[in-house]
Amino acid sequence: MKLTQLRINNFQSFGPQATTILLDGLTFLLGPNGAGKTAVLQALARLFGFDPSLRRVRRTDFNISSADLAKGQHGPLKLWIEAQFEFPELKGKKGKHATIPVHFAHMRLESADDLPTVRFRLSAELDEDGEIEESLVYVIQVDGHGEPVKTVPVPKLGRNAIHVHYLPARRDPGDHVSYSVNSLLGRALRAADWQAEIEAIGDLTDSISEALADNAAITGIGEKLAAQWKSLHKGAYYSNPSLSFERNEIESLLRHLTIGFAPGHGEPMVDFSRLSDGQQSLLYVSLVLAVQAIGRDVLAKKTDAFDVDKLRPAVFTLVAMEEPENSLSPHYLGRVIKALTSFAGEHDAQAMVATHAPSLLRRVPPENVRYLRLDAARRTTVSSIVMPPAADEAHKFVREAVQAFPELYFSRLVILGEGDSEEIVLPRLLQATGLEADETSIAVVPLGGRHVNHFWRLLHGLGIPYVTLLDLDLARYQGGWGRARYVIQQLLKFPTIQSNLNQQHLDELAKWNGPDNVLTSKNGKGWFKFFEDAGVFFSEPLDLDFTMMTTFPDAYGVTDEELDNPDDERISAVLGKSHGDVDQYSEEELKYFDAYHRLFKLGSKPAAHLTALAELSDFELELEMPAVFERLFAQVKAKLEALPE
Repeated sequence: MKLTQLRINNFQSFGPQATTILLDGLTFLLGPNGAGKTAVLQALARLFGFDPSLRRVRRTDFNISSADLAKGQHGPLKLWIEAQFEFPELKGKKGKHATIPVHFAHMRLESADDLPTVRFRLSAELDEDGEIEESLVYVIQVDGHGEPVKTVPVPKLGRNAIHVHYLPARRDPGDHVSYSVNSLLGRALRAADWQAEIEAIGDLTDSISEALADNAAITGIGEKLAAQWKSLHKGAYYSNPSLSFERNEIESLLRHLTIGFAPGHGEPMVDFSRLSDGQQSLLYVSLVLAVQAIGRDVLAKKTDAFDVDKLRPAVFTLVAMEEPENSLSPHYLGRVIKALTSFAGEHDAQAMVATHAPSLLRRVPPENVRYLRLDAARRTTVSSIVMPPAADEAHKFVREAVQAFPELYFSRLVILGEGDSEEIVLPRLLQATGLEADETSIAVVPLGGRHVNHFWRLLHGLGIPYVTLLDLDLARYQGGWGRARYVIQQLLKFPTIQSNLNQQHLDELAKWNGPDNVLTSKNGKGWFKFFEDAGVFFSEPLDLDFTMMTTFPDAYGVTDEELDNPDDERISAVLGKSHGDVDQYSEEELKYFDAYHRLFKLGSKPAAHLTALAELSDFELELEMPAVFERLFAQVKAKLEALPE
């Protein structure tokens, strides 16, 4: 049994257009603050929360549009949440599955090849008097638009067969653990078979009572109580009160159950309440997973230590964790995710994690991510990661790049660059122009110039604005017009703007090493204006390293002795042995080849940039900013201003 779809309508930040969220065994919810991640987890808790208080729909759960709010219109409001489950275990080996009987009468089958499904809908209406009426039903039949036309109320047994354990971001872990001890462990222990221990417990309580009776205080209280009782009660029965432990009352003993840890610091046992918040969060997860495993064994009749009617184990359990990084260090996070991955691998369990921690996502398959953002009307939209086909070489490249730079998930805008140099230089230049990367949530993601159309498609699917900065590589092999050709090919695969671009434009483009390779021609300028309108910029004439060095030669330590015409060997070292016409460079630009070779071919690019940028003030950087970066940052600023905060 797996929860495959969650549909939300008018709940919290979700608007009147139903939003469908497709779920995996372990699903990660990402997005900026206020994008609706909490709303998704709370929607699950309203349906099947283990804590009964979380199931109650609140007034604040109803979405009100800003227009209605401004007009003061708060007429009857409605919301609904749907959960659709599938039963993949029915396609496996024949056998008994505890998930089937409780839902069998309400399963739907669309076609012979489909898996059976069960669809729940929680509906609620807030009337003008502030009263909330809610109902939970099975959806048995739908119309052509997928709307229910036949429903059946969900009995208490059906709802309680599914447990959602919700750990909010702002919480007192001690309260969660206390509730778990009382509810989860308490129920399990009350369902345990104590027949063999009843007599022994009775003897022990008698011994305790006898020992207490010898205490002077107990004796004094007993005598005074007996005297007062006899003055009020004259009957033959119940005439002699005494203080003692109740014999055979196991439940009264279980009420005092708590969890302790040994050894402590200087003491044999430590109560769980003295654990840190993070350790208490770990304990809560451990309790949930342990009790769920016990319930699975009981339902499978692998143990007879519990009474199944008293235990009432859930046939399906979902753990919903919100921002676990708030109380757990990175190495604990890894352990928790590993435990949840194993937990969600079972047929009767699932997990969902909402997070802001990029480090948590370095090992997460992009396909398991659901990205939430607010649209212009400040309502939640949900996107999945669009990956290249698995058979495509780009699939592995994009997957590895996304896992290596998960910061892009949390960005308001992404600058796609070539490599390490862009990662170092662009944030510093942004800072100089007042667009500090951290404050504006701009991520610089290196591409290595590969598979750029797949990143455009991925970011477009997530609704994250982006610009691209590539190296022009003038006179290098396939550089110059060759780079323009590459961009046109990428735009034909995934256009970033509406245009009449077609294959004919590509066929008529100048060759990178042809006689008409001058990029400063009218035709060349027109193409590069088109590229920039499409959000694609070029570090010219060679790459970002060359651009920065020639703009700020003193900061990069370029000496007058180095500024000399390069020989053929140096030209080949900079441009490659299969280079094109070097006359495309000006005489002044060619003089920098020796310094470029020393700094960026023989030396370390990151070290050269870090050293130079440390020498330059914001004023100097902004004053001498290369023109291409000025145009790029102007477009970045315009895109940011168009985004909702």
